[in-house]
Amino acid sequence: MDAHTHLIASPRPQERDWTAFHRHFRDAALNRPGGRVVRALAEAGYTIAYSTTRLDNLMCSTDQWIRHRSLPPGHIEPRSFWHDGTVRPALDVKRRHWWRWADRYEAASPVVAWIDDEPDAVQMLLRQGCPAWTLADLLKHQQAGDLLTVIARGPQPAADLAAARPGARRAFEEAEERRRRRHTRWQRRHVARMAQRRSEERRALGKTG
Repeated sequence: MDAHTHLIASPRPQERDWTAFHRHFRDAALNRPGGRVVRALAEAGYTIAYSTTRLDNLMCSTDQWIRHRSLPPGHIEPRSFWHDGTVRPALDVKRRHWWRWADRYEAASPVVAWIDDEPDAVQMLLRQGCPAWTLADLLKHQQAGDLLTVIARGPQPAADLAAARPGARRAFEEAEERRRRRHTRWQRRHVARMAQRRSEERRALGKTG
């Protein structure tokens, strides 16, 4: 999607053309080495899930994108328009995904390895107690033939990751509460805009009728 980031590069949110940017999702190129790592893990019996900063209204097309590239289908955690909006930083979205998974699915399906191509995201996730890897690191291990061994071992000792979680969780919840208070104002404005739009559409239909 790098070829299209100019559409959302403006420092002014109102000048970012998210609609045009989203139309290009179907054209996004697959990271082929990354695809090989994901397929290898699926073939080894791991359950695959996906974290994406694509909006939730694009999940059907995202699922099709995954299947058309012969990737294993799986649960998709998207950017929530209602809870995240369109301008929440990707790192914040990924952090929310991690804790949401921990709350909802960890008991039955704990995260064994979170794979990301952004080193900043991996470092942030490790600080949350998440067993995160850069794709570049796992590619080296796949080429060396010990991918499954290092996945089972983890990027850091399990005790260290577990010890990081309580403090990280408190910091996350405090940040989420501050953001929730700010975001509530946006939600109210959005509801008002949608109500006004529907009212204008009804009036326009009345005139044409």
